[in-house]
Amino acid sequence: MHEIVVPSLLSVLILGAIVMAFLYHLVLYWFSRDRLLIHYMLYLGATAFFALVRSGLLQSFVSKEFDDYMLSYLNEPAQIIYLSLYFNFILQSIEVTKSPDSFLFRSWVFIMATLLIYAIGFFVLRSIYYFKTYPIAFMGIRIFIFVLTAVMLYQCFKLRHITFQLFILLGSACYFIFGLISFIANIYLSPDMWIYPPEWMILGSFVDIVFFSIALSYRFKNSWETINNDRLQAANELLVVQNELLEKQLLLENERRRIAADMHDDLGSGLTKIAYLSQPFARNEGDQSVWFKINRTASGLVESLSEIIWAMKEDNNSLQDLIAYIKTYTAEYLETNNLDFEIRTPESVPAKMINGEWRRHIFLSAKEALHNVVKHASASNVSLRISVDDNLSIIIKDNGIGFPETIRKAGNGLVNMEKRMSAVNGRMSVHSDKGSEIVFEIPLDLK
Repeated sequence: MHEIVVPSLLSVLILGAIVMAFLYHLVLYWFSRDRLLIHYMLYLGATAFFALVRSGLLQSFVSKEFDDYMLSYLNEPAQIIYLSLYFNFILQSIEVTKSPDSFLFRSWVFIMATLLIYAIGFFVLRSIYYFKTYPIAFMGIRIFIFVLTAVMLYQCFKLRHITFQLFILLGSACYFIFGLISFIANIYLSPDMWIYPPEWMILGSFVDIVFFSIALSYRFKNSWETINNDRLQAANELLVVQNELLEKQLLLENERRRIAADMHDDLGSGLTKIAYLSQPFARNEGDQSVWFKINRTASGLVESLSEIIWAMKEDNNSLQDLIAYIKTYTAEYLETNNLDFEIRTPESVPAKMINGEWRRHIFLSAKEALHNVVKHASASNVSLRISVDDNLSIIIKDNGIGFPETIRKAGNGLVNMEKRMSAVNGRMSVHSDKGSEIVFEIPLDLK
């Protein structure tokens, strides 16, 4: 009763849909490397082969004899193989292989083995004995399939834990219903049928493909949402860390301000008071030298303390503040030591930030150079030129006697300036011709 064969337009149409679905899921696998898609493509390939056998296309493109041979010998094995691969796909979708001791895992192995043995045995026996009908085997294997399918669908519905699996199982339930329709149609087979029993099975495969496509879309949607949520969580965690660092930096800055204020209010005022009280004694005779040393030491400490406080304040972190501070100090220092001076600084300064440690290195280098001029150069005129391009250039030039060789070898001033320039990735050069010239070059990619 299942030997009635006519060219099937429905099988041709669904064959085209299955081939397109196979290519689509092949592309998805290429990008996602989802192993479940391999099992699904195996099922689609076997379904496409079965639809090809049923479509009648082989007699149009090869020969009627070849089509008759394929239909006679491979129709039943092809259908059973694609059903076995469908079972395999369904159980893979609920991850049955992760529980090798479960009922479903043992059932999966048993069903796959039974169906494959039946398909191979059918082809071999039919090739040997050339039997035309096989109602007992036909009925028996399908009753076996229906019973186990019903049991396994019930077990799968109980085990499902995500919506993706629900869509797949709904497609399987529809496929099961189409299979029952196909089985019943075989009992009441008639040449006047619009849809033949095997076509019901192929149609069920098409409906199942639709459900799996919906399930796959839902799965990819959830995957993207999970990825986006993970990225959002990571960004939020990074924001929290940045806020914590900002709070710590703010606390550190407040602490630095407090320390600077305390140093200014307590130590600074005390040292200033010592310097002020020692001035009258420094002008008297007798122990004048001792009081002079006290006054000079106290004044030097007040000056050093002011420099430390300036370097600690984050408000002074700009390049413009640094240049202004060097300019002010130079003018006051040279004026105090009765030297003529000329100062040239740029009219506009780029908005560059320089941290306190680096500002202090640059300022102390300039201060040391000015100190050397006053102490050793016997100069009457000093010029300070500051320029800004790719580098910060500080040039201190005098009209004194230059740097004697003894000072170059014995003095620590030049060594200290070189170390400070090295600390800020800068360089120092010294020229001694009709006076002395010290050049500091500091790159402006400062931290």
